[in-house]
Amino acid sequence: MRDKNFISLCNKQAECKISLWGGNLLSYRPLKEEKDVFWLGDLNKFDNVQAIRGGIPVCWPRFAEEKLNDNLPRHGYARLSTWALQNVKVEENKIEVELFLKPSAQYNQNMSARVLIKITDKLEYTLETTNHGDNELIFSEALHAYFNVSNIDNIEIKGLSGHRYKNSQDGKFYTLENDLRIDGEIDAIFQNQTHPVTIIDKAYKRSIVLEKQNSKTTVVWNPAKDLAEMSVGQYRNFVCVEPSNVGEYCIKIGPHATHAISASISVQKLK
Repeated sequence: MRDKNFISLCNKQAECKISLWGGNLLSYRPLKEEKDVFWLGDLNKFDNVQAIRGGIPVCWPRFAEEKLNDNLPRHGYARLSTWALQNVKVEENKIEVELFLKPSAQYNQNMSARVLIKITDKLEYTLETTNHGDNELIFSEALHAYFNVSNIDNIEIKGLSGHRYKNSQDGKFYTLENDLRIDGEIDAIFQNQTHPVTIIDKAYKRSIVLEKQNSKTTVVWNPAKDLAEMSVGQYRNFVCVEPSNVGEYCIKIGPHATHAISASISVQKLK
């Protein structure tokens, strides 16, 4: 790692680490917590070539391999770009960071992105998109958060039951009948899902509460196997729960307009 690519911040509330490559919040730990809220792959190369696996990668302005914007890389180019640091403010009980990604000449994209990170007794994370052109733009987006858990076998996810979801493995739609437990590979896009989602981890004796704004879909993902950036068995220690607007819920933004998607993340002790 080259230190100039990373920002490490700390105050009386929390500590965090941010990568300018990908505009990725790599780490966030409230000081009252022993464990980080986010997971990070042990074998990431941090070479400013490959996307970083872990933290909160920014999937923008394309999600996965959707046909929309299929001239762009998988998951878009935001996670494959160096963001500019616009502002840092560290106070005793508040941290604020602003990152900016200018319009891309390489991909002929006339819109910019801004990430706003605010840490108090919780984490507030916002992705803003601004259309700088005279025509409507259509895009998809996801805050691809990798939450750190003791083991996927130990967790229960509340807030998704009763929702219709698309299983990306077979392309079919199903309805989740009960709170979600993960017992194998999962890649599900929950439709019209706007209310809070809670990850309950009895082994870590905590719950992670995710609240969303301007997000109509929630993606839940775990590959049930180690990928290139993971040490042996490391896939068992994360679940991705992603505020997003993908598929039929993609965003249409008018000329010179701005759209924002936000997540608020807090940690609570289990009794």
